[in-house]
Amino acid sequence: MWEVLTERLYHSGAAQIVFECLQAHIPQRLKELLRVAAKGTAVELRANEPAIVWDLFFQNGHLRRVGELFLEHRPAGNGRVVRPVVATAPVQTGKPYEIALSFAGEERVFVEAVAQDLRARGVKVFYDAFEQVDLLGKDLAAHFAAIYKERAHYCAMFISIHYVRKAWPQFERQHAQSRALAEKREYILPIRLDNSEVPGLPATIGYFDSRTKSPKEVAAVLFDKVRRVT
Repeated sequence: MWEVLTERLYHSGAAQIVFECLQAHIPQRLKELLRVAAKGTAVELRANEPAIVWDLFFQNGHLRRVGELFLEHRPAGNGRVVRPVVATAPVQTGKPYEIALSFAGEERVFVEAVAQDLRARGVKVFYDAFEQVDLLGKDLAAHFAAIYKERAHYCAMFISIHYVRKAWPQFERQHAQSRALAEKREYILPIRLDNSEVPGLPATIGYFDSRTKSPKEVAAVLFDKVRRVT
């Protein structure tokens, strides 16, 4: 609801009036939080924050869309408009997931940490453990084929020897590669966990080497990719 209301206000021009009013009466606490948020960092929220803080921030410390727009149009001391380093809103693709994670079970601990971080940032991520109720009773082969071929904007492929050898990851990979062939942009985002080569994946494709990275660092890179941070 917030996203729809914000966009309507923004495109009608009414948002500017609201923002100017808020700018003239902004609480000191909100100023402090916005200074942190302008750096692209999640803020630490207290239980007793002013009500306006909860209007601009999610509970996880990231800006709501209305908060992003307010920060984007907040004038600096010299009268210039501040352009913060914040993520754009989710890409409107008509697909239910911004990114689907494809991996072998042996890598679950690492991938789950990545998935949790992405979800905390507000990303619509497909990770099977988040979907247990929805998956109950479904034809998993047909459902997963649709996820990796049609229902996500990107596919993060966590490449390892287990990923290459195991049957179920191969099934996901084949559908992801089928989608990638039809796309006129990058779709598969390879995350390298070791030196294994994935059949059918071009050697020239850009990948992210996560062997010396934490799940949080991997999640940050994927977040920047799917949200096109500026």
